[in-house]
Amino acid sequence: MKTLQVIPLLLIIGAMSSLAENRTWTDTQGRKLVGAYTGREGGKVLVTDASGRLIAVPLERLSPEDQKWLETAPAPVVSIPVDQTVAAAAAKIDELIDRKLAQKSIQPNPPASDETFVRRAYLDIAGRIPSRAETVAFLEDTSTQKRSQLIRTLLNSDGYTSHLYNYFAGMLRIRDPDNGGLMKAEPYVAWIKQQIRENRPYNETVAAMLTATGKLWSNGATGYLLRDSGMTLDNLANTFSVFLGTDVACAQCHDHPFSEWTQKQFYELAAFFGATATGDYGGMMGEDVVERLMTELRNTTEKNGGDVEKVEGVRNLLSDVINANRFVVRDTNENRLRLPSDYAYKDGKPGDPVKPKFIRWGGEDRYNDAYKQNKSNEEKLRLAFAGWMTHPSNPRFSITIANRMWKRAFGVGAAEPVRNVDDPTAAANPELLRHLGQEMVRLKWQLKDFMEVVYNTRAWQREATTAAVGMGEPYHFQGPLLRRMSAEQTWDSFMTLVLGDPDSYSPKTVGQQMRSLDLDVEKATGELVASKLTGFMAAQEAMNERGGGLATAAMAEGGKKILEHNGMKLLRAADLEQPAPEGHFLREFGQGNRDLIDGSNTAGSQPQVLMLMNGGVQEMLTHPDSLILREVLKNELPKKQVETAFLTVLNRRPSENEKKLAFDQLNTHGDAVGISNITWALLTSLEFMFVQ
Repeated sequence: MKTLQVIPLLLIIGAMSSLAENRTWTDTQGRKLVGAYTGREGGKVLVTDASGRLIAVPLERLSPEDQKWLETAPAPVVSIPVDQTVAAAAAKIDELIDRKLAQKSIQPNPPASDETFVRRAYLDIAGRIPSRAETVAFLEDTSTQKRSQLIRTLLNSDGYTSHLYNYFAGMLRIRDPDNGGLMKAEPYVAWIKQQIRENRPYNETVAAMLTATGKLWSNGATGYLLRDSGMTLDNLANTFSVFLGTDVACAQCHDHPFSEWTQKQFYELAAFFGATATGDYGGMMGEDVVERLMTELRNTTEKNGGDVEKVEGVRNLLSDVINANRFVVRDTNENRLRLPSDYAYKDGKPGDPVKPKFIRWGGEDRYNDAYKQNKSNEEKLRLAFAGWMTHPSNPRFSITIANRMWKRAFGVGAAEPVRNVDDPTAAANPELLRHLGQEMVRLKWQLKDFMEVVYNTRAWQREATTAAVGMGEPYHFQGPLLRRMSAEQTWDSFMTLVLGDPDSYSPKTVGQQMRSLDLDVEKATGELVASKLTGFMAAQEAMNERGGGLATAAMAEGGKKILEHNGMKLLRAADLEQPAPEGHFLREFGQGNRDLIDGSNTAGSQPQVLMLMNGGVQEMLTHPDSLILREVLKNELPKKQVETAFLTVLNRRPSENEKKLAFDQLNTHGDAVGISNITWALLTSLEFMFVQ
């Protein structure tokens, strides 16, 4: 096939992303160009080719058929990426998707409108709906780069950190330790958020968690191993599922029934952690320590003229402090891992020591650089394991996180389930999956950079697919799937409605409070303990400081005091307890208890309906002091009131029929009650609850 010559007939004027679909253009000499109609400029027709280049074709050089098509062509929706490298990378992904769609004779979805795009972008990237001001600013922006610029802005926002943290919290099962007393997950939480905020390469973040040592408050990365303190085998199974997309849990007890995994192989992998101790004391602990320190506290108090009888009141607190110091990760010079007592295979005997050994997914792995790790030093085995797992050549690490990030954007992974990609070649689009893994390596595992490419694809910026995809059926990404908001997205959107800028309200740092617990128990004196306990109680009191309710939202200086309403802390989900307590809105709407990997769900339920109809959240959102009602009622004209309500809740303007229904409410019930009813109706609509 003859192709159009780029010069002199065509002028390449930049890189961009047209959201229109590709078509074949023909010039007067019969030469071809495949690209998307992007617009017109003077006497030239603008076409975006598959590589993302913007090409200007003189109108008179096009065939009569193309000129006739242009007479009725729809106005193109154009998004010019602010970065040409991003544009080219997004175009390559679109090329792989469009090729598969063509093979399957599937039409891609139409481009999403600006109203749909701005809401989707805020929900997918920042984890909340946009405010009315943010919505209007985007809709009124005439720049052809506004979509790409918004994507970049949101990726660098505090909302991005909160939203991605929520995802990682479910993936890593972040929660306070069972029976931990004063020991909380906050340092781990803060550390994870810091890695996200700084865009630390994902491979470095994972390696840091696998190799961390010390106590939680001095090294937040230890939270990963302490989450499964004393459970080496369970932790390994979780590690493979989360980071390598491989389910090896069955091999803890027997050879895997459906894969080539053996129990011996599982124990050989676990041996990389056999010299690591988690949650042990490393020395003297228990009641004898408590009694020694209590005696010293009495002596110190008496010496300083204090009330000795009051010392007994800190006994439980002291016990909790000592217990918190049990949580430590350290390496030893002895690998204690042994085959289990019921081991029944011929390649070993019960109680045999196990040498660490990596597994291979294929024979070609023997030449893979990832396997060239030093396994001879017992105290550095975790370093060898982390080096192997996060290596650029590891056949599973990069595609696993790329597949997970892809699913966050599209609602379904390039391969499913993301926790067990048993055979990557069996994915719905193996070429796409392989390319996504390669992109992750090219971008050096910087998740912000990877997601910027994904969000700039035409595929992500198309209308959502509303038809259900059957279990086990392949999906070819003609657009994102229509998805219900997660519990965290719903809650954080409510916080946007009552706080305005929810990211300006955050709890005080927990660092000082947690560090005050640190003790070398064997060497601690009564005087030191007294100082530690005093500091801890002072820090705890400061942490509990409150600063008003709904009426003060968007008025008080953010970030200093926590606002409350009827006992509910008005904070983003990422800043509340991890996870939220039973009965909280987040739990009722699907936030998991963090026992299982990715344990959250978006299924509807009757308690959810009741909570939205007459629960505390419904009362909060329709309360006269609620920011959304205050903002709507600032407008005197009913037309402006209704438009403000729609732009605030649904991020679009109302239709003529919707205006009529809303005016009927205002005429019947008056401004205050009418707007409250309208707001409630919008908040409980399916349109609000779904990411379109």
